This record gives sequence, structure tokens and C-alpha cells, in this order.
Amino acid sequence: MKRVEKYVNSLTGIFKGAPDKHEANRRSRAVLEEMSGDPAFFAEALERHLRKPGSFNTRHYPVVSLDIELNPYYGLVANCWIPLPGRESHVSTKAIHHHGDMLLSTATAFGPGYDHWTFTRPAEVEPASERYEMRLIERAAHPLHHVAFVDAYVAHLPFYPPETTVTLALWSSRLPVTWKDRVKRVPLVQKNSAALKRLARRAGLTRQLELKVVEYFDFYPTPAGFCGIRERTEFERGPVEDYLHSLFHVIQATGNDRLAPVVAERLDAGEAVDNPELVRRLNDDLRRGRPIEGRLSPTHYGVERANFTRDEVERALAAQGAKTATRAAV
Repeated sequence: MKRVEKYVNSLTGIFKGAPDKHEANRRSRAVLEEMSGDPAFFAEALERHLRKPGSFNTRHYPVVSLDIELNPYYGLVANCWIPLPGRESHVSTKAIHHHGDMLLSTATAFGPGYDHWTFTRPAEVEPASERYEMRLIERAAHPLHHVAFVDAYVAHLPFYPPETTVTLALWSSRLPVTWKDRVKRVPLVQKNSAALKRLARRAGLTRQLELKVVEYFDFYPTPAGFCGIRERTEFERGPVEDYLHSLFHVIQATGNDRLAPVVAERLDAGEAVDNPELVRRLNDDLRRGRPIEGRLSPTHYGVERANFTRDEVERALAAQGAKTATRAAV
């Protein structure tokens, strides 16, 4: 696993030596570019994922994610985007959203990439109707080997890629590292983070512990402009079977068929696997070069307020602009 170790050590050195997190992200750009062009790095990340206990028992999410590194300074994840069944690339993958005080640097490591729009920080206009106003900063492609940066509180919107795409996501808070960051990285705290957030919220300690209770981080277009969603609702997890098809599709599509023996080794080790027959069949397809299609579960697309078209966003921007012009003329 020397490739993963090499890049993680480089990023950790950058974050420890940089005067602030914004500068750390700026200095990390060259490392992300190099990682995105190094197929051996992604192969190692995939192998690490396959060797993790429970890696064949995961409920399905629209993106197959490979956790690469998590420490008090940053998190690094490989996100494998599965295209829509009809390969539409004008539909959003989720609601327009921001990440609070988190900074994101993302590099496309495989596939054609996708369209990526960024917006100004959403401003509340009408609390009763949850109407917000935001301006378009940029609409741009996020193609292969491109590195994009999304600042804290900047809203952004990725659209579905036309084909399978892998991005590397480097996450960090914009704030200096404190003892609280170190506590949050303790495995027991990580494992029970959702329950701890609920407990802290009831006790009124979310601000003191800097736990992120997500309110009005997500937004959707309407014919009259944009509306906010008070509490984030995540996509329902799909069946393990859909996840397995997508995982093996990613292995095959990225040219990592040589990992088939790793899968066989895991099965032979006797670990509890929910559907070992399907894993064996997909691994046999992988060995024999039979095409494996990725899957999105029915709960992952066509979701109200989460999946909408480019035209709908443009109409909301136009309606918002018309209202602003009317107010200015009065």
C-alpha cells in the first residue's frame, strides 16, 4: 500500500505545515493532480476497501465511496459516481448544498467527469416560505485530472456524469485543529457519531462541541426562485445487491480486474457475507471479462427536491433576477 501511504504523508505534511486550512488546500492541489493521474494509487485504495471487514455487506448509496484517510487535519475519500440508467447528464445528483465551515478540494481521477455549478452563500429572503436567494458564481466542467475548490458556505451542485466517474475528495474544516478534532477521530466516537449528535442536541451542547447539526444546508429550485430545506434528508439506502453490482462495476471499469483474487481470498477467509453467492458470481464475471453494469437503486434518483434539471435551476435564477429588478424599480 505504498502509493496510498506516499500521498497521505504528503498531504499530512502540507496540512501540518500550512499557516491555515485555505493555504493547505492550495498547496494540496499539486498532490491531488498527481494522485488523479496515478492509477496505481486508486488500485491500492480499492484493494484496501475490499480487505476491510464488512466491505461486501454495505447498503447502497448513489455513490460508492472508498474511505482513504481520516485524521484531525483532513479526510480523503474516493467517490465513484454511477451514471443514471439513461446516461442523462443534465440532472442534479442531489440538492444544491453547502458544507458549512468545511472546505472541499476535488480532483477527477477517472471517467469524463461532470458539470459542476457553484453559487454564492444562500441568503434568507422570506423565512415563512423558506425562500432563499443565491447567485451563480460559475458553471463549469469538472473533467479528468481537473481540481476544483469549494469554499466554506459556498453552495454547489454536481450533475450526473454521462459515464462512471471517480473523484478524489479532500475535506477539512476551515478552522484550526483543536483537541475536539482529535476526539472526533476516535473510532468509538466515529462509530456512534449520529447518536452522540442527538444527545448533544438535546443537552444544548452542539455549539460547544462544534457538532454539525445540519439546518438549511440544502436548497432546490422553484418557478419563483430557490427554497431551503430545513433539515437534511439523506437518500434511502438501497439493497446490498445493488451496491455489489456497482462496486464490481467500478473495479472492472477502472481496469482493476487483477483484484479478483483478493475478493476470493476474502470469501475463503470465512467472514460473514450477506450474499456470498452474488459476490462469487460477480467475481467470476470480473475474472472472465463479462460486462458488469453499475446500479442506482430506485430511491436514488427521481427524488423530489434532490434531483432536478439544469433548466429548472436556470428558470429559478431568472425568476430571482426578475424579482430583484422589480424591487429595485419600486
